[in-house]
Amino acid sequence: MQIACPSCAAEYEVPAARMKPGRKARCSRCGTEWTLPAAAEPEPAPEPEVAVRVHSPSPAISAMDRLAAAPSRPPRSAALVAAWLLTLLILAGGATSVVVWRAAVMRTWPPSSRILLFFDHSPEKSAEKPGKN
Repeated sequence: MQIACPSCAAEYEVPAARMKPGRKARCSRCGTEWTLPAAAEPEPAPEPEVAVRVHSPSPAISAMDRLAAAPSRPPRSAALVAAWLLTLLILAGGATSVVVWRAAVMRTWPPSSRILLFFDHSPEKSAEKPGKN
């Protein structure tokens, strides 16, 4: 017996023994579920000279097909790139100025000396470091 999906009209050949009234069927093409009709009459057998049409479901769409069909991301705006570059430039300038003027920074904020003494490589200063004899 031949049945058709009510959503996408895909046709399927189903044995009459499996066609019980009230049974649910699911379309393998679109996934729609429907209940088989209660009055299912078997189709007459086709005559030998009539060709039988076979409808195969369309191939399933793979993840790669969906990726290829996905729209590409819009290009980044020049203003956004400029803002990121300016931010990085300001941060690098701030870090460089702290290292260059580390003596003034350590006098102003003494706890910073724990970090900034790492950048002090002068030989006369290393003798004054606590814990070095």
